[in-house]
Amino acid sequence: MTKNPTSPEYPADKRITYARAKTQGNFSLMIIPPVREILNYYNENRRDTNYVFPIFLRDVLTPMQIENHKQKTLSQYNKALKILAEKAGINKNVTSYVACHSFAMCLREKGISIDVIGETLGHKSVLTTKAYVREFGVEVWDETVDVLLE
Repeated sequence: MTKNPTSPEYPADKRITYARAKTQGNFSLMIIPPVREILNYYNENRRDTNYVFPIFLRDVLTPMQIENHKQKTLSQYNKALKILAEKAGINKNVTSYVACHSFAMCLREKGISIDVIGETLGHKSVLTTKAYVREFGVEVWDETVDVLLE
């Protein structure tokens, strides 16, 4: 039986719950210490808005204004990722899309199932998730065979 993320087992101050606009999925995630630090920072530097992050500076925006703001913010985020990659000596085109793929592959390499990875990404179909994770290398297959012989 799946636990209810709004039950007392999941106190509100330990979780963040949101609806993902892209897939209309509802998510409830545990707030880990680094996330708590980020939330505290934005709470302490709060602007006059109901949004957690200062992407939208006003609560009343038209759908067009919201979409334009989201695209502008995504562009700024991708530029910042490129600068960080350059500083880290990464010679690849790093974007939010690449970061999402990397997140999925890290989970996959840690043995997390495709279904769980798909849920964390908000995918409605496992086929979408499979497009995010590449096949394992020959080393993983060799290790798998070795496990059988143990």
